[in-house]
Amino acid sequence: MAKPSVFAIVSGALRDAICRMRHPAFRVAMLIAPLVLTVVGPFRSDIYNFWHALLLWALVIWVSTVVGMVNRSLVDRLLPRLNFLMRGGVSAVIFGAYLTPIMRLFSVGSGIMREEYYPTDLEVFLTAALGSFSVAAVRFYIFHAPEAQSELPSAPAQAPIFDRIAATRFDQIIRMTVDDHYVEIVTDLGQERILMRFADAIREMGEGNGLLVHRSHWVNPTAVTGCRREGIKVFLMTRDGAEVPVSKTYRENAISAGLIEG
Repeated sequence: MAKPSVFAIVSGALRDAICRMRHPAFRVAMLIAPLVLTVVGPFRSDIYNFWHALLLWALVIWVSTVVGMVNRSLVDRLLPRLNFLMRGGVSAVIFGAYLTPIMRLFSVGSGIMREEYYPTDLEVFLTAALGSFSVAAVRFYIFHAPEAQSELPSAPAQAPIFDRIAATRFDQIIRMTVDDHYVEIVTDLGQERILMRFADAIREMGEGNGLLVHRSHWVNPTAVTGCRREGIKVFLMTRDGAEVPVSKTYRENAISAGLIEG
């Protein structure tokens, strides 16, 4: 089978990052984080007045977060065989390495922050890398914690798909879609990209564990947060911020599942 082109990998990573940015939690975090850092005043940012510091941290947080999300999406696509935490470590090092010069140019080069108050490049690198990996570690802990597993329903033991992905429970799976010869499986832990037929991936999920809403799209009904209509087109909104198209052929499936109105 042919390997995906560089363009397909990059465009897919950008698409994944945009989906994540649509999540309500992301929007709330982008509003709260700059305000918190403005009040705390790390890296000598307390020398600036409130509005100057708020603008500084808003730009820093927004730029670094968007870059970091695209970076992680690229790593997920390029290194699908690594487990979740290993991809998080690789992503964190790469993120810190290229964000360090970007932040110096962005902060000092543009005149937003004075040179004497800017942290060292090592401090920026460690902050970026450790921050990135911490986010991955928290996500891993939340969705793999024994306490959480005991409270939520377990995946059927006969579902072979769990031998291929980091998720261990069906409730962690959000959706699947076709990308060339690959199947992209989006879970609460991130994205898995597997070289296999879409029909085989659906079969390995187990009967009755999901819903085919398009020839190229499958969703976990419990991960659907709503629907949107655009003329005659219908889209299901999932908790990762994506909008999954519902084709006419499979619309009755979504209606029967109570995901859209007839």
